[in-house]
Amino acid sequence: MRFKIVILLFTFSILKIFATGQEPDKIIINNKEYDLLNNPLEKYFQNHPEYHPIYGPKLSEFQKYRNGERMLSFSTSNSRDYIATFTIEKNILSVVDIKIQDLNSENEDYISVYKQLFGDQKIVLDYSGILVIPTGDLIETANFGYSYLFTQYKLMTINKDNVVKEKELNKDEFMKFRFTQFREYKKSEDYKIELKNYLKNWEAEKKSELSPENIKKMSKKEMAQLKKEYAQPPTEDHIDGYFFVSQNPDFIIVDY
Repeated sequence: MRFKIVILLFTFSILKIFATGQEPDKIIINNKEYDLLNNPLEKYFQNHPEYHPIYGPKLSEFQKYRNGERMLSFSTSNSRDYIATFTIEKNILSVVDIKIQDLNSENEDYISVYKQLFGDQKIVLDYSGILVIPTGDLIETANFGYSYLFTQYKLMTINKDNVVKEKELNKDEFMKFRFTQFREYKKSEDYKIELKNYLKNWEAEKKSELSPENIKKMSKKEMAQLKKEYAQPPTEDHIDGYFFVSQNPDFIIVDY
């Protein structure tokens, strides 16, 4: 119970502090389009980087980004630099469109590049995970990742692109699912890697913040406050709260 209370308190506090909320991918089910609070193409692009619309070689206008340089997006609300649209047909998950922002647009318009990337070939995503699809009303507006709260959700468990389970959940049932999934995520190697990187980044931030160059113009009171903030590394509760709202462990498949 303490775990849930700490996570909830941290979640609702961090939502007020951090930015920016992300533009979701889309999914079409029974001819109706929904927001999708997962990004199934991210793993696909990790395994097939040649098809990435920005960092791959397919689109010549983005050649300068092939060395890994970060694209300066029109909006920080889309850190992926694309919006994908998926469908569920005959219980199979498929991608049917990929849009990116038009570099020549002054209105942040999106244009489809699916044909340029894939032509007429059928894409096998080989995705396994739990899709989160909000179907109810928005309760809490967030400015961090996909940490929005809705009255109703549809969850779909996918195994290698095949739907093996789906269920409608209310808000309370969804939060129970999230806690269960997060507990399992903490047991994974991915969590250990993220934790190691988080602490490494914290140490680097501490070194920078407490550097002579940074504190030379501070008052004694300001320096004392800053040193107090970095006196101890983040607690497990703090880190778990941050990961709970920032990570999307859709690959952790649990019952719901």
